[in-house]
Amino acid sequence: MPRFFRNKQFILVFLIAVALIAAMAYTYDTGRYVTKLESAVGYIFSPVQRVFYKTGKGIFNFFSSIKEIGTLRATNEKLQKEVEKLRKENVRLQELINENKRLKEALNFKTENTELDMKLASIISKNPGNWFNTFNIDIGKSSGIKPGMAVLDEKGNMVGQITAVGDNWSKVLAIIDRDSSVSAVDVRTRDNGIVRGDSSGGLTMIYLPLDAEIIEGDIITTSDMSKFPKGLIIGKVTKVTRDSGSLLKQAIIKPAADFERLEYVFVVTNIKGTGK
Repeated sequence: MPRFFRNKQFILVFLIAVALIAAMAYTYDTGRYVTKLESAVGYIFSPVQRVFYKTGKGIFNFFSSIKEIGTLRATNEKLQKEVEKLRKENVRLQELINENKRLKEALNFKTENTELDMKLASIISKNPGNWFNTFNIDIGKSSGIKPGMAVLDEKGNMVGQITAVGDNWSKVLAIIDRDSSVSAVDVRTRDNGIVRGDSSGGLTMIYLPLDAEIIEGDIITTSDMSKFPKGLIIGKVTKVTRDSGSLLKQAIIKPAADFERLEYVFVVTNIKGTGK
């Protein structure tokens, strides 16, 4: 006789299992009332069936969860790649919108100022530092550019002048550079002076007579004595000062051009004209 048939606990479990299977087989037929014996067997073994059912269901759910976690991880990685792709596309779209806005402003200025002959150029390099004291543009001799021509931003504000020209590039000296000087005039009072840069993004108007009525808020433009077309906007007066013992005044000018964010400029090819 096999050894496991001598184990009483095994025999008891075996008999219970046989009885349970027999009872299940017998009650499989539907559409009838069960006997008292079947009802008693069902009453005794229902908790056992419930335990096995919940255990089996728990194991099934456990393995289903593991499979689902793997699926969610793959889905999450795919979504993260989609988000990164959309983020890059959004940045590129925003750049195109900004570029389109600046070019539209440039086109509007050129359309409204037909007295100025202008060529649009892109800035291709600049000096180190925050300010555009000197920088290079992508048009030169082959486009009719010459030293001394005025350079404006896309809104028509004075930026500087051409100082050197190559075949397809030119160097620009900005009006905020310490070596720059431009003949200027106060639009309201017609006081004349010279505007110089300070290499820190600021401008100073010098040689103003003591009786000059220039005040804060006045607009300063290129004068008729400038080699550039008159009326090009240089900036706005922020402060008027006079050194002790001096016979002249001077004014601090805030440039109209944004010298931290230049991207496109106009080169005015008519060196001396009627201006704006």
